[in-house]
Amino acid sequence: MLSKNKIKYIRSLQQKKFRQKYNKFIVEGDKIVRELCGQAPSLIDELFALPDWLAQNTLPPALKDRAEPINAKELSQISKLRTPNQVLAIANAPNLTFPAPAAVGPMSLYLDGIQDPGNMGTILRIADWYGLDHLFCAPDTVEVFNAKVIQASMGAVFRIQVHYLEVQQLRAALPDFTFYGMLMEGNSIFTTTWKQPAMLVIGNEGQGIRQATFEALDAQITIPKGKNGRAESLNAAIATGIVCAVFEEKTL
Repeated sequence: MLSKNKIKYIRSLQQKKFRQKYNKFIVEGDKIVRELCGQAPSLIDELFALPDWLAQNTLPPALKDRAEPINAKELSQISKLRTPNQVLAIANAPNLTFPAPAAVGPMSLYLDGIQDPGNMGTILRIADWYGLDHLFCAPDTVEVFNAKVIQASMGAVFRIQVHYLEVQQLRAALPDFTFYGMLMEGNSIFTTTWKQPAMLVIGNEGQGIRQATFEALDAQITIPKGKNGRAESLNAAIATGIVCAVFEEKTL
């Protein structure tokens, strides 16, 4: 049975300030917890699940002592989901070191203040689709361990290392990268002469790329509107997917 203090502690991790205080985050739901168990079991600190879930899933040996059966009422007390989903894990935030330039690969992304957790999670999935190991973010970009980001990432969050730093710091650390800013006006992504390694910079959903980041760019690129296009703009995650696809195609 979960104690009141344990329930209070777990629920506190639904808030960013406590995730940062304890350096832990919550992963909730059958599919995403199974992804965590398969991709990064060493991150799991504690696991709470309905008895049926524990009976139906084989945990890595090292996790068996960290798994605790709970009932549906207890799960509802610690869950943030409207309909609690069988299992909840508390994970340790990974200790990251900044990668060597060669480890970043031919392409990466810099998120300049993305705020929507759904966009962030989807961009992580896109990065995962294209095999990126690292993703870089301005300090005010939405927190990667926000519950909605984790859900939207569909497990990509466990395979990609996310680093938060100012664009000037990133430029200094990766001097050989060409920084391409995605803007409403710029060179068409279809006619751009792409240089590798490349850093694709995606701006905030409402404000776009901020001035300080704009000044750090090497090139301005845009997705040309369709012949009969009417939309004012594209969703940040959709635009990211399009640009990654074009970069991949043009640099094969």
